[in-house]
Amino acid sequence: MDKKAQSELVGFAIIVIIVSLIILIFVAISLQQKPETVQSYQTESFVQSILQYTTTCQENGNYESYLDLIELCGQGGTCDNGTSACSSLKSISKSLLDSSWQTGSKYPVKGYQFLINYAGNYIINETKGNLTLQSKGSNQVFNGNLQITFKAYY
Repeated sequence: MDKKAQSELVGFAIIVIIVSLIILIFVAISLQQKPETVQSYQTESFVQSILQYTTTCQENGNYESYLDLIELCGQGGTCDNGTSACSSLKSISKSLLDSSWQTGSKYPVKGYQFLINYAGNYIINETKGNLTLQSKGSNQVFNGNLQITFKAYY
């Protein structure tokens, strides 16, 4: 009876080892899969809200919206005060991003990437923080000439 108990114990140990190996393989496979960018209402809402933002750039005495400033920059225009529309767009973009998306190890958002492509040219390319494998993003196309991409990395 002693040998029978030992053989049952060895059989149980083999089963435990096999089950552990199977679990280990599943965990390894799941960790190797890279998460894809997921559309997020937060990033989409951010892009939509900045497009409505009224900038400090005036053209013909009227303050330009962020969307109008993108077009003015894409056309190589200037604000009434002589500042390049692209220069104004870059400083406003950086200010809006920094005030809206705090990044770093202490925050849920580790980094972000903000791109504006107007007629095939990237007029804004702002990246800040750590671009991890997990992100939530928004890619919006307007009139075929304008594409705005924003990704927040977690």
